[in-house]
Amino acid sequence: MGLEVIVTTLYSFHSLSGKDFLMKGKRLYSDKFIEITESGDSFYLESFQSGMTTDRFNEIIKGLPMLKITSVLLVNSVLNRTPHPAVLFAEKKERIVTEITSDGLKANLTLNIPHNELGPENRRELIEEILRVLVDKQILYGVKSETLKTGLLPNEKILIAEGLAAFNGEDAQIKQYAVGNPQPQVIDNDRVNHYELNLIHHIHEGGWLGERKDPTPGIPGKTVTGKTISPIPGKMLPLLYDKVSVREEYKDGVTTLYARKSGAVLYKGDRVTVYDYMEIKGDVDFRVGNVDFDGFLTVKGTVEDNFAVCAGRDIEIMGEYGVGAAQKIESRNGNIYIKGGIAGNNKASIRCTRNLYVKFLKDVDVVCDGTVYIGFYSMNANIRAKQVIIESNRGRIIGGTIHADILVEAAEIGNRAEPRTIIKVNGFDRGTLKAQLDYIVERLDNSRQQLTKLKQVLQIYTSAQTLTTEQRAVYIKVMDNYAQLKDQLRDLELERRDYVKFLKAPGEGAVIIRSRVYPKVRIEIKGAADEIAVEALGGTWFFSDNELHSNI
Repeated sequence: MGLEVIVTTLYSFHSLSGKDFLMKGKRLYSDKFIEITESGDSFYLESFQSGMTTDRFNEIIKGLPMLKITSVLLVNSVLNRTPHPAVLFAEKKERIVTEITSDGLKANLTLNIPHNELGPENRRELIEEILRVLVDKQILYGVKSETLKTGLLPNEKILIAEGLAAFNGEDAQIKQYAVGNPQPQVIDNDRVNHYELNLIHHIHEGGWLGERKDPTPGIPGKTVTGKTISPIPGKMLPLLYDKVSVREEYKDGVTTLYARKSGAVLYKGDRVTVYDYMEIKGDVDFRVGNVDFDGFLTVKGTVEDNFAVCAGRDIEIMGEYGVGAAQKIESRNGNIYIKGGIAGNNKASIRCTRNLYVKFLKDVDVVCDGTVYIGFYSMNANIRAKQVIIESNRGRIIGGTIHADILVEAAEIGNRAEPRTIIKVNGFDRGTLKAQLDYIVERLDNSRQQLTKLKQVLQIYTSAQTLTTEQRAVYIKVMDNYAQLKDQLRDLELERRDYVKFLKAPGEGAVIIRSRVYPKVRIEIKGAADEIAVEALGGTWFFSDNELHSNI
C-alpha cells in the first residue's frame, strides 16, 4: 500500500465536515497557518496555508500538555498539504498521572493540564484533585506538601512523595589484639645507639585480647503507600579464640576476650591463643640454672657465662649490656632477639631456625636458618645463615667468617688494622629460585581457594540460629581445618616474602658494601674470589655469567 493510499485512508477516517466540526469543536489554538480544536476527548488539526514549521508546531503542542498525538504521519501531511480540512490527530491524556518506582520509595506526578489551570485562582481545586488521585493510588506516606503549594508545572515529572528507606543492620564489629611481624628499629647517632624490637607479645592473666560488638537489627523503612520495608539484620560474625587459654565475657552487647593465664599472644589461623611463656625477671645464673622451655622465653637480664638458654619458640634477652660467654642460646622453632648484643669470648654459640636480631656480634659462632640482622657490627664472628645484613648506616663487619647463601650487606667490611675477613656466599640458581617461588605462589593460590570455600561453609553455620549436635561437630571440624589452613597460608606467605627478597639480590649471589672495604678482605661467591689488596670505596660484588663481577 503506497503512502498516498495510507494518507487518503486517514483523511477519510479522521475528517469532519465543517458544519459538524463547528457544532462540536472548541478552539484551542488558531493562527493564519493552522487551527487546533477540541471536541470531547478528541483533538482536530486544520491547515490554511503553508509556512508552519515542525519546530514551531512542536512549541505550540508543548503549550497543550493534555494532548497526545496519535499519528505523526497525519500531522506532517496536514502541515505540508495545505489547505487541509480538520482531521482527528490527537486524543486527551489522563489529567493527572502517577508513577511509583519499583522499590516503592518514590512517587512521581505528571500534570497533563494547560498553564491557565495552574493560576492562583485554580490552585485550591487543583490540589484537591491531586490529593484525590493520590488517595485513589494509595500514595499516602511522604507526600511533599511544599511541592503541592509551589512546585507544580505542566507536562513535567514531579517528585510528589518520598518514602523512608530501610537502614540495614551493621555486621558484628570485631577488634583483636594486634600481632605483627618483627620490625627492628636502629637508633644510631653520636650519643646513643639502640637496637629495639618487639618480638614477643606478652600478656598478663586477665589482659584484653579482643572484643565483638553485636550486630544491629537495622531500622525499618516505609514505602509511599505506607508499606513497611523490613531491614536486613547484620550478621553475627564468629569470635575465634582458644577456649583453654582465653575466656569470653558478655556485657551490654559486647563480647570481650580475656587471657586465662599469663603468656605470649599467638594466632593459630584466626584463633587467638595465649601460648606458654616464661619470663625470667633477672639473669640466667647459678640461682636459676640452665633453662630449657618449650614455649616463648623472655630473659629480662642477661645469660651469665657458661649457662645455656633453649626454648621451643621465640627467645628475647633484654639486658642492656648484652650477653657474654654464654654456653648456648638456641630457639628450636623461632626467632632470637638479643637487645644488648653478645661478646662470646669464642665460647658462646647461637642457633635458631628463623631469624636472629642482635645489636652486635663479637667472638661468637652463629648458625641461623633464616636471616641474621645485626644492628651495628660483627667482629671476629663466625656466621652461617641465609643472609647477613648489618642495618646501621655505619655498620661494619670486622674479621671472622661470614658464610651466607644469598647476600651479605654492610656499610664497611674490614678496617685499617687489616684483620683477615672472609665473606663467602654460596650463591643460587636464579631459575631454580624463581621456579620455587612460582610453586609457593601456586600453593598460596590453591590454599586461598580452599580457604574461601571453608569460609562459605562457616558462614552457613554461623548464620544458623541453632545447630544440632551433629551439625556442631561438623562446624568444629571445619573450624579446625580453617585454622590449620590459615597457619599454612601464613607460613607460605612468609616464605614467599623471603624468596622475593632473595631474588632482589644482584646476580646469583652478592656482597654489598655501602661505604668502604679494606685490605685482607676476601670476597668469594660461588667459588670465584676477589682478594682486596688496597682500601677502596664500597661497591657490589655479584656472580653472573659464570664469573665474579664488581662495580668498584
